[in-house]
Amino acid sequence: MRYSPEQKLATRQRLIESGAALAKKEGFGNTGMDALMAAAGLTTGAFYSQFRSKPELLHAIVEHELDRTLTLFAGKSDERLLRALTAYLSPFHAEHPELGCSIPTLGGEIARADIATRESFEARLLQLQASFSNTLGSDDAAWALICQAVGGVLVARAMATPERRDEVLASVLAQAKAALPQK
Repeated sequence: MRYSPEQKLATRQRLIESGAALAKKEGFGNTGMDALMAAAGLTTGAFYSQFRSKPELLHAIVEHELDRTLTLFAGKSDERLLRALTAYLSPFHAEHPELGCSIPTLGGEIARADIATRESFEARLLQLQASFSNTLGSDDAAWALICQAVGGVLVARAMATPERRDEVLASVLAQAKAALPQK
């Protein structure tokens, strides 16, 4: 049975989105093909009609997820950037990795990925850094803020108690607020 180009694109998108959610929750390396396909409600054959390999899916997930992050943060005024950072550094985001940023959960796996995946990650992160730099007026401040936010979520998710998690998030948010231009 032949599928229309639209249906093939929809299948690919479903694989990327469901694969991203599962990988962010369970880890990409820890997630087998059966689990990825079950999450998408598809067969392994459907996977191989879209991707040659699991690393190719990771590449697509990285592009999809970083594009989402760019949409969330890019080109924001300092007030809108603060609102986005407040949502990013929230208990909800820390409690639901499957709905949030891929960098805290998949960063280590991206670092071990093939060069094409790392280059794609780097290109998108440079776009994010440029956007932050434009708002903050400093390349260094932009990198520091990105790393603080990502690291804050990573550490918060690793905490055993909600109290410590919330303390970490509140502390990083306070520092992020202090880094934003004062009106």
